[in-house]
Amino acid sequence: MKVLLFNPGWDGRVSRKGRRINRRWPPLDLLNCAALLEREGMEASIIDARARPVEPEELARVSPGYDRIFVTSSPLDRWQCPNLEFDLFLAGLQPLRHGELYVMGAHGTRYPEIVLERTGAKAVIRGEPEWAVLDICRGRRLPEIPGISYREARGVVSTPDRAPADLTRLPVPAFHLVDLAGYGYELLGERLAVLETTRGCPFPCAFCLRDMYGGKTYRKKTPEQVGREVANAIEAAGARCGYFIDLEFSLDKDFTRQVCAELKPFARRWRWCCQTRADCVDAGLLKAMKEAGCALVHFGVETGSPRIMRQIGKGLELEQIEKGVSLAKDAGLEVACFFMFGFPDETDLDREMTLRFAERLEPTYASFHAVTPYPGTPLSAGSGQDLYPDSLLTGDRREELLRWQRAAYRRHYLRLGFALSLLRRFDAGRLARQARLAWDLF
Repeated sequence: MKVLLFNPGWDGRVSRKGRRINRRWPPLDLLNCAALLEREGMEASIIDARARPVEPEELARVSPGYDRIFVTSSPLDRWQCPNLEFDLFLAGLQPLRHGELYVMGAHGTRYPEIVLERTGAKAVIRGEPEWAVLDICRGRRLPEIPGISYREARGVVSTPDRAPADLTRLPVPAFHLVDLAGYGYELLGERLAVLETTRGCPFPCAFCLRDMYGGKTYRKKTPEQVGREVANAIEAAGARCGYFIDLEFSLDKDFTRQVCAELKPFARRWRWCCQTRADCVDAGLLKAMKEAGCALVHFGVETGSPRIMRQIGKGLELEQIEKGVSLAKDAGLEVACFFMFGFPDETDLDREMTLRFAERLEPTYASFHAVTPYPGTPLSAGSGQDLYPDSLLTGDRREELLRWQRAAYRRHYLRLGFALSLLRRFDAGRLARQARLAWDLF
């Protein structure tokens, strides 16, 4: 059996809605699916139009040669924050006229009926896709497969949700099916591999979309499994850097230390980054991460207003964030902090507090975005907006938040204190990465 796994392109370098960067990152979930299929003796191919644009004529020419085609609307790095320009996704599917077309991703997980209707797919895979893809390719009957939706004469049928995947059963991702030369992260480097050590997050943040993760369920790979995957990414695919896409990389500190022990032998050969909470790090752990090759840590800060912090359920005090960021910098790590504007009842004073807090933290990189109240999150209940999959905040409200976003970037990156910090720790590479980020988002 020949199977095509397709990751369409979206909206250029920076999306029209929400001003998100559409980075060229490997589609880890498709690599997992391919590895499962190959383990069963099937032939899998990946076409990633995010890394290399594909002409419609090429898709129309090659697609008939496959027995089944699976298309994702949100690869794993977009499970938490999927693209909003769904019309562009639909346009990318036009050449794929195939009787065995299946769609997976956050859009179909939340709106299976709409996605079935608008794509003409035979079925939609809801949630984590790997095992459903394998079931379909094994020839299992659709009614017997958990976590899918499909059409019958009587309407759309949705089977019961699939239990969250046991990550220890996943094989090494099929890095050999993609050319890592097509991937990179401006804050880390080229030849980027996306990896994971865990899935899920137990925290109740009101803005977080967790449809793809099976709710709050937190699961781990084994440290040895992570080590094998990193070794394969480096030795078989030539990875020079990696991004651990876990929602909370260091939630279980003991586990993270074990992972770092597995990564340490590769520290001279590649650099990596991760994202975590500021209250899930300590000096010893950050030192171990640094020694294992970690170069950059991402912290979700969200707001500098204690009132808004309580409302969104983040469960963090500003002092905890300051301590975590400071510890990371003391360990010699670069720090990227994420902030958002547009929470319910947020005032201009709250936004000003966020800007001042960003200045006080003085991260290596800062990112500012308008809040997206994705349906299914607690934040969406009070928004009165149906944003997804077709629209973001509209009219004056959207323009107001985008003005704050642009102003935040100008204020943070053009202030005198930031310029002096760059001079104190002058690094030509870091300066170039800062300029690239600013150019994309200003």
